[in-house]
Amino acid sequence: MLTPCIKRLYTNLLVLLLLSCYTPATAQKVALVLSGGGAKGIAHIGVLKALEENNIPIDYVVGTSMGGVVGGLYAAGYSPAEIEYLFNTKEFQDWARGRMEENYTYDFAAPDPTPTLLNLNLSLDSTLQMHVNSNLINGASLNFAYAQLMAQPAAKAKYNFNKLMVPYRSLASDIYTQKQVILKEGQLADAVRATMTVPLVFRPIRIERRLLYDGGLYNNFPVNVARKEFAPDVIIGVNVSSKIYNEYPYGKDDFDLPQTLLYAMMSNSDSSSLGPHDIYLQPDIGNMTSLDFNSVKILYEAGYQAATEKMDEIRKQIQRQVTQEQINAKRESFRNDFTSLSFEDITIRGLTEKQSTYVRKFFRKEGDEFTMQEIKRGYFRLASSSNFRNLYPSIVYNTKNSSYDFVLDMEHDDALKVSVGGVLASRPVDNIFAGFEYSLLRKNLYTFSAGFNTGRFYQAVRLRVRMDVPARFPFYVEPSFTYNNWSYLSTKGFLLDRDELPFIEQSDRNYEVSMGLTNTYKGKLVLNGGFIQTIDRYSNRLDILSTDTLDKTLFNAFSTGLIFKRGQLNRKQYASAGRLITSTLSYINGTEELNPGSTSAIGVKMQNDHDWFRLKVTFESFVGEGKHRFGYLVEGLASTQPFFFNYRSTLTAAAAFTPLPDSKTLFLDSFRGHQYLAAGVKYIYMLRERMEARTEGYLFQPYKPLLQNKEQQAYYGKALRGTSFIGSTSLVYHSLLGPVAVSINYYDDTAKRWGLLFHIGYILYQDRALD
Repeated sequence: MLTPCIKRLYTNLLVLLLLSCYTPATAQKVALVLSGGGAKGIAHIGVLKALEENNIPIDYVVGTSMGGVVGGLYAAGYSPAEIEYLFNTKEFQDWARGRMEENYTYDFAAPDPTPTLLNLNLSLDSTLQMHVNSNLINGASLNFAYAQLMAQPAAKAKYNFNKLMVPYRSLASDIYTQKQVILKEGQLADAVRATMTVPLVFRPIRIERRLLYDGGLYNNFPVNVARKEFAPDVIIGVNVSSKIYNEYPYGKDDFDLPQTLLYAMMSNSDSSSLGPHDIYLQPDIGNMTSLDFNSVKILYEAGYQAATEKMDEIRKQIQRQVTQEQINAKRESFRNDFTSLSFEDITIRGLTEKQSTYVRKFFRKEGDEFTMQEIKRGYFRLASSSNFRNLYPSIVYNTKNSSYDFVLDMEHDDALKVSVGGVLASRPVDNIFAGFEYSLLRKNLYTFSAGFNTGRFYQAVRLRVRMDVPARFPFYVEPSFTYNNWSYLSTKGFLLDRDELPFIEQSDRNYEVSMGLTNTYKGKLVLNGGFIQTIDRYSNRLDILSTDTLDKTLFNAFSTGLIFKRGQLNRKQYASAGRLITSTLSYINGTEELNPGSTSAIGVKMQNDHDWFRLKVTFESFVGEGKHRFGYLVEGLASTQPFFFNYRSTLTAAAAFTPLPDSKTLFLDSFRGHQYLAAGVKYIYMLRERMEARTEGYLFQPYKPLLQNKEQQAYYGKALRGTSFIGSTSLVYHSLLGPVAVSINYYDDTAKRWGLLFHIGYILYQDRALD
């Protein structure tokens, strides 16, 4: 018979044997594996939330692409609620689309809009290699956001990912050796940024001398990495990268390069490496795509629901529990002694000493150290310039002085930039554009540029040299030459185009020196002066004979002006967001010379001197997000401009209100004047991500309309008469190369009422010399 002591020993051994055979042991370690899938990876946040609410431990996190982003934020100590909030912010939506945050959009260096459709870089070496810009999305905002969000957690972990709040691994790809790269130490921001670098969409980043791309290229569901790196007892694998279509999507297969690349990389994830005691979650995200970053709530709920529905299975496999209080205490313990983000020094890599001197002047500090805001402002001032490439920020903790260093890897873009563009249209306003730009960076930046337009309706040349000086109050000096020629001789189209437009050809030359100033980089004040020459050829009658000769008005003048400009619209044509104000004050003093033709009531050559002041203010703004957006435009002009020798020359010298792309191609008497106020509203309905329906209406009210008497002389009509209306409805698709649009336009003008215009590309022209 067994003694009581032996009985107790036997019982204890039996209990230990039974516990060792029971899979869900209390000492279980749990790894969470998060797949890639672009925006669909937002569902991972919902999974995290559900696991924490149900006391499920997460001991390790491994992620690829968007899974690496969400996993990296969680490992860095951000709660699921904080990550969800971040993804819901407008700032995150801007980062995902390559847009600058509104408060950090700097327009001082922004060039004048051109009809460019494609940019090429011609490297000036012995091979003269030409290449297309390699990224579709500007990653400047995203790069800085990750650097800022991850700096303190990475420093706390001493750049060892095992020492984060949750040990973490992210996957990247080396496309040269065609191998996956497991990132486990170094800058946490680099690991997160590298894992989501979709080729051609984002620029790759360099880690340990290698350019790395999205981890989804070679391993989109890294279960094997979690098993190898951490040897967990249980793996919870979350896959958001299932196929969208089981059959070919006829009628839904529009080519969209970013989405197509994501389909090719991540359309399937292999879940076969999960073991019998592991858990597989696949949130039901319906027809959501990899680019639906604005559907945060839907995707979050899909992840939360998927985890909740499998919670009984999860609890069965994982008996160990960690309460919400324990998780919060662990998170707080990891975060409570972060070193504040102040900066002792700025390190510039990739530039010469003189070039670095130029860059440093973009950063200003008020005290002994740079604050986070001062660093951020300086960085985005640089990012707004097109003269730098591979701009990549890092925030590195300096143990010697217990503060951070801001490290900026960058290169001056010393390639010859070639831009091509133009427009194809249903009316003969087709145009071809070519631009060239080259810059030299020393202690100042010198930019040499040229632009050329050619077409039946419009020809132009613009040559410029600009010197940028990043002083305490930055400024630039720019001498330039501009030539324009508009031929309104034949701009008719088809169908609705039944008009009697005047017979006019306008050209001008402008030799100018301008100086731009700023104190904030948000806007600019430009002082200019120069010599202008305009040549207008026209008929004084709508009907013209082959034997008729045209009047010719020459105007040679000196001009000086002041331009204030602040703000930016989201597109250079068919904008739907943003705000822009432009104010111009100018003084013109010159001599008019009339050489009358056969249609003139004046029979002799005449000459007269004129001078006048002119103030023009234009304000355009948009409100609303999602499918419904509204905009408004207000433009006012006040001038002391006198009459020229006849009605037609008075109009050709007067300012014009041209709010539509179509109206820029027409000479309409009713929308020109010396003093006027114009205003309009726009309604934009977003049919799809890149397609919109637009309705616009504008009223034009001259203070006194310009009229013509029987002797072809101009005179003023009665005050506040001559109100005219412009209306338009259009369908616009914003392709990767530019707008594709069809519009029906109405003008309250006897020369033209209705018009139909279809065009591909930008209808953009340079300002007239008198503007």
